[in-house]
Amino acid sequence: MSRKPVLVASDKVLIRGLSRNDVELTMAGLKPFLERSLWIGSSNHYVRDVVSKLKRAQPGTPRRQRHLAQYIAASVALHSNDGWSYLGRSVACLLAGDIHRALHLAYYAELRAAMSLLASIAVGIFNSQHYAITGVNTTHKLRTQRGTHEMTWLALEAWARRPASGRLFSSLIRPEGLTLDDWFQPQGGATVLAPQAKAWFMQWGMDLGLATKDREARNASSYRPDGVPGTWEVSAADTLEFVRDMWSSLEPSAASGFEQIDRHILRLAIERYHLGRTNRQPTRTDQDYIALVNSVITAQSLSVTTENRLRSFLLRQSAPDDLKIFVNSKIKPNHSQADAFAVVSRAVLLLRVATGSAHNLLDRVGFDASMLGFWWEKLGEARGLWAPGATPSSLSDLWADVDVSLREVDNVAAAGPGSLSTFHQIAARIPGPAAIFASHERVGLWGLCPA
Repeated sequence: MSRKPVLVASDKVLIRGLSRNDVELTMAGLKPFLERSLWIGSSNHYVRDVVSKLKRAQPGTPRRQRHLAQYIAASVALHSNDGWSYLGRSVACLLAGDIHRALHLAYYAELRAAMSLLASIAVGIFNSQHYAITGVNTTHKLRTQRGTHEMTWLALEAWARRPASGRLFSSLIRPEGLTLDDWFQPQGGATVLAPQAKAWFMQWGMDLGLATKDREARNASSYRPDGVPGTWEVSAADTLEFVRDMWSSLEPSAASGFEQIDRHILRLAIERYHLGRTNRQPTRTDQDYIALVNSVITAQSLSVTTENRLRSFLLRQSAPDDLKIFVNSKIKPNHSQADAFAVVSRAVLLLRVATGSAHNLLDRVGFDASMLGFWWEKLGEARGLWAPGATPSSLSDLWADVDVSLREVDNVAAAGPGSLSTFHQIAARIPGPAAIFASHERVGLWGLCPA
């Protein structure tokens, strides 16, 4: 039996001391390249074959260190968007009844989300050679030499234990345009949320940790032939219901690119805080819990209409059920239909945080949608999100296609019981919506690019 992989002690200390400000200032130095429609300079030593070059020699000179730091800073946004692409391909496989490929691709969506998040807090993952941004345009090699999958989990786990992870999480989740830190100010702000943030990161990155401990479990889906001992199957009706609910959870608002997810996180955070404080599960009639909800709401100086709407939601009088992605994200792998839904759900939630972290950095350095247009305009056309020359005026407009597709599916489903109960019916009767439901790059774009 192989030993459980661990970080070298000095790397744990290094990760604890990393500063997100160093990433921000390094990212600010990318502006001259963006103005030339490039993410990093064409003369950057690592613009091609970065892993091979790092294996041959460490970036010892200041120039090489600057090049690598800039590469890591640019990867924050690019890993995030690639993660959404993997997720879209995973959902396409789900809608075709191909659970093995769906699992494989959803796992890589989760992996890229974690790599994006790590890059945003200064850790660059490069196969078995890993580096951290330890100053503006400065890098330091980590001593732990583990592969990409293992190192990503080990670094994520080490960082999640830091108070900084709670502070970042609390600043990124923004229901009604207010941070979780704002919502919890009467209770102590981000400090009281740190244990919850750690638990969420560990849950949403669960598959990375399980793959690290049991590589064969991941290989069973990625490399072993389907059909031995039996073909994994998934219900078409359950799959379509899951995908529809997932997309409903991704609807953006004027205040947040992830309003639905963030609002549910707020409710769960308040409930967990109440449970930790009283050792009682909250109920809509629990006077202590009602008082907690009222204190959270009234501290925000919202309109009476908004207060009443939120109070009804937080007390589970309206929308009493959690989104399916939250329910499924708790399910541990057991090689069943639920596996695919669970890994996709965890990927969605980890991508939400990674995308928010990337957005925050881009916004802080002043990189708006216009400055990044050279990238996202070509990407949108290449992935078929819009026709050539029909660039949307606002990336949040990309939700309209999803909304129309959800309504079309509702109409087809209403035509008769069982009208979308097989994968053949899904392919034959709603090919347009099925294609839209696999285009998660649109989520990455409206969540990533500052207005």
